[in-house]
Amino acid sequence: MRKCAGVCAGTLLLLFSAFPAAFAAPVEIGGVLYDSVDEGEPFVEMTAPPAKGRAAPKPSRAESRAGMIAFQTDDPGEYVPDRVPGKGERVKGLEAVVTPGETTAVWVGVHALKDLSGFEAAVDVEDAPVSVELRHLHCWPQRTGWKSRRWTIVPELLLPFADGNRTVPLKDGVLKEEPFDLKKGATAGLWLTVSARADAAPGRYKGLLSLGGAGGKTLTLSLVLEVLPFRLTRPEGKHWLLYCDAGRWRSMGEEQVMGDLRDFAAHGFNGLVSVPFGDLDLSGMAEGRITFDDTPYRTLVARCQAAGMPGPHVCSFSGIPARVRERLGVECDLSKDVWPDVLKKGVTDAARAIVETTKDAGALWYFYGVDEPTGENTFAIQEYQCWHAAGALTYATFFNINFLEKASEFLTAPCFVSGLVSEEARAREAREACAKSGAEFWWYGTGCYSNPYPQESGLFFNRYGAGLFFWKTGAKSQVTWTFSRPHADPFNDFDGTPENDSEPKDQTTVYPHLLRPNDWSTYQGSIPTVAWEALREGYNDYLYLHTLAEAVKSARAGGNPRLQKRADRAEKEMAALVEALPFQNPMSRQPREDRVLRTTTLQKIRRAAAEHIAALQ
Repeated sequence: MRKCAGVCAGTLLLLFSAFPAAFAAPVEIGGVLYDSVDEGEPFVEMTAPPAKGRAAPKPSRAESRAGMIAFQTDDPGEYVPDRVPGKGERVKGLEAVVTPGETTAVWVGVHALKDLSGFEAAVDVEDAPVSVELRHLHCWPQRTGWKSRRWTIVPELLLPFADGNRTVPLKDGVLKEEPFDLKKGATAGLWLTVSARADAAPGRYKGLLSLGGAGGKTLTLSLVLEVLPFRLTRPEGKHWLLYCDAGRWRSMGEEQVMGDLRDFAAHGFNGLVSVPFGDLDLSGMAEGRITFDDTPYRTLVARCQAAGMPGPHVCSFSGIPARVRERLGVECDLSKDVWPDVLKKGVTDAARAIVETTKDAGALWYFYGVDEPTGENTFAIQEYQCWHAAGALTYATFFNINFLEKASEFLTAPCFVSGLVSEEARAREAREACAKSGAEFWWYGTGCYSNPYPQESGLFFNRYGAGLFFWKTGAKSQVTWTFSRPHADPFNDFDGTPENDSEPKDQTTVYPHLLRPNDWSTYQGSIPTVAWEALREGYNDYLYLHTLAEAVKSARAGGNPRLQKRADRAEKEMAALVEALPFQNPMSRQPREDRVLRTTTLQKIRRAAAEHIAALQ
């Protein structure tokens, strides 16, 4: 993938329009030249409605000298290249609030009033016990749905920049540097990752953010870094799980794998889905001898514990019914027939051998059979029945409630698609039904979904899902799909059909950084995205609410009438704030006119929780 000059781009567009179904030469989409794209109708831009009559506000003297206006949007997903700042979005300074050991994000955009070449930014935090890492928001064209032929520009990747150059995608996981130049009227988004040391002393620390480029003077913004006087606490019995795409690890070294796991833990995850499990030997089945080598799972558990992820994990193991059928010589259509008792017993015996072998592996695991089955899937229902009879914990994702109606007695953790619990009444019904039957209420719906709206397009979706939505549902676990599952070139969202005809859009919450094309042995770690960092922000939102709940409980038990009164007020005020935030499916785009379902609303709720926690110390 490489940039295309204007004349080249125009010529290619004409050629592609003339030969839409068969043309396979390089194609320009959204200012990017791709070596190949999926055959079919031309990819067409889906343009956002323009801001009516918006013009950049009149610059101050300092802004005129610098040739830029610094501004802050509600969500970093708004920093598209032609974004014009509103008058109320201009900023003279930024503020970050963290607890000891916490990492959070701040973003700011710059709108060029003149041509600026070699744009640079620098942070000076003086003696603050806080570090700040600077990245730029790379914008690129992305499909608007799994099979969509429409695209839009998305500020997604968070990439380094320094010394007047920025890092950008090249091809097949490889990055390159290019001059960080801004044309007059262009906007660039900047991302600040703010991390407080675990031993950071509370207080307000002052720093500076300097912005500049050749063609203008330096624009300086104040940067206030506040460290709060408490630590966040993690709730017991609540889980954030991630589909980890472990197949990548087969081509990676130990430290590369551990880098991924530490990254998962740093973003709040304590368990993984679809992990390496083991090898089943049925050769002695006729003599009652079934063995299972769980070395892969024990290795995974040890790695996860070293990285700070105690589990539980979810393990897939397909193909056992077919293998048992062959070993026993049973005639049965597994997908249509009622399995004979001898087959059910064989599958159950195999599952029981796995359960017994792994019982001291160091972390709980759940069996994961068919993905998203419906109530008509008799194979899935019978397979879960066998694993349940063998004593396994069981996990199933589903979007059709009729599967739960037929298989509920065999499920430990029914995992609802978020749309099934995205209304208060339905979430309550699911929670209460699970409690009544003894099941665990789980749901899934964060990550990189594009149905019905791409979660990559902003911070709100995953932050809300992993945080306030999770809290409001009262679920035990929330599950994120998926870490990194690109099709063909990970830097090309338009070439995936040969690898995944049903969903050719890349299924990636993050992207790989490789030193050599498609060579995972050169993996340098994941390229973070707005959607990936949003999961950590949501996790932190949840921790603030939990820490406040614990502070309220402690204050009431402490016997201090003043603190008890404060605890009552804190609980009442926070309950009102959380209740006022409506339920909304984190897979869906919130209504444009909604002034509550916004990233700033989530920030206000977090800040209110922080103030109450501090008051209860």
